[in-house]
Amino acid sequence: MEDFSPVIEYIEKTLIAEKKVPGCDLKIMRGHETLLRYSSGVRDYAGTQPIRNDDIYMLYSCTKPMTCAAAMQLVEKGIIGLDDPVSKYLPEFKNAFLIKDGKQVAPQNTMTVRHLFTMSAGFDYNRDTQPIRDVISANPHAGTIDIVNALVASPLQFEPGEKFLYSMCHDVLAAVVEVASGKRFSEYMNENIWQPLGMKDTGFRLPPEQQHRLVALYECDGPGSYYPFANKSEFNLTDNYESGGAGLYSTVEDYSLFADAMACGGKGITGKQILKPETIDLMRTDQLGSYVMDTRFGCAAGPGYGYGLGVRTLIDESASRSTPGEFGWDGAAGSYVMMDPEYALSIFFAMHVRGWPALIGCGHAPIRDMTYDVLGL
Repeated sequence: MEDFSPVIEYIEKTLIAEKKVPGCDLKIMRGHETLLRYSSGVRDYAGTQPIRNDDIYMLYSCTKPMTCAAAMQLVEKGIIGLDDPVSKYLPEFKNAFLIKDGKQVAPQNTMTVRHLFTMSAGFDYNRDTQPIRDVISANPHAGTIDIVNALVASPLQFEPGEKFLYSMCHDVLAAVVEVASGKRFSEYMNENIWQPLGMKDTGFRLPPEQQHRLVALYECDGPGSYYPFANKSEFNLTDNYESGGAGLYSTVEDYSLFADAMACGGKGITGKQILKPETIDLMRTDQLGSYVMDTRFGCAAGPGYGYGLGVRTLIDESASRSTPGEFGWDGAAGSYVMMDPEYALSIFFAMHVRGWPALIGCGHAPIRDMTYDVLGL
C-alpha cells in the first residue's frame, strides 16, 4: 500500500494551516482503483461542518475538459470536423467581423471548430456585452445557441487562428454540439458521458434537494484573506443557458469517474468507452507551437505546458514530475484535474475559493509531483 502521507501533510500543513484554505477535497485514482481519498477543512460559512464525500462544488473551468470530450465524441464519429467552419453549425457566425482602421471588415481567416478548441477564434471572456444584454432582455430564458450567437454582434479581438486568448470559445463549442447532435447540451452530456460513466451528481443546475450539499464559496482578496461570495454560478447566464466553459456543478466522486476514464484510454470504471485512446491522444497533442502564431499562454499548473484541444498538455518534462502528454485544466474556485494515460493515473482536487492563485499560487503542482514520487513513477 502506497504511503501518501506527504500529500496529506501538504494539505494539512500548507493548504489548510498555512494558506488558510477553508476546505480541500481530493481523489487520486490509477487504473480504476482509488489510491487516495482525502478531505480536510470545513464546508460551511460558520466553519462548523467538516467536508463530506458527497459535497458539491462549482467546477468553473474544469467544465472545459468535459465539454471538449463531448465535442471530440462527435469529431470521432465524423459528425463534426475539426476544420469545419463554425458557421456550418451556427450560421450567424458568417457575420463575424473585426474593426480595422475604424471600419468593420470580414475576417480573412475562416473561423473553424479547431479554433474553438484551441481558444484562438478571436473571442474574449466578456459576458456582459450589449448584444448579450439585449438578447437576455428580450428573452430572460434565452438558451445557449441564442446567447452564443450574440457573440458575433461584437467585433472579434483578432483574426481567427492568430493567437491564443482565454475566452468563451468553449461556450460556443457547446452550442456546436447542440446543433450537431440535435440535443440540448446537458442532455447530450448526460446520455454520452455522465450516465455511461455512472456520474449521478453532475449538471448545469443544482436541484433544490441538493442545495444543502453545495460547499460555501469564498472570494480571495489577498494571501490568506477571503470573504463569502454569492453561492451560485454567474456563468449560466439564464435558466436555460448552459456554459460549456464554466457552468457545471459536480462532486469529487463524480468528476473523478470522468478523469479516470480519460486516463484509462477512454474506458470508465463501468466498462463503457466514451472516447477512443487515439482521440484522447489527439486532445493532448500541443496545438500552440505549430498552429497558433502567437503562443502567449499561461497555465496555473505551472511551467512546461502547452495547449491541446481544450486542455493543457505537458510538453517539457523537466518542468514537472509527470510525463509528457499529461493533461487537464483547473477552475476559478480552485478545482484541478490531471490525467496521465501513460500510467492510467488521474487526480481531481476541489476547493471553493475564487481568486485562489493569490491564496495558494501554483498550489496544485506539489500534489501532482508528490503523487508521482509516492508511486515511484
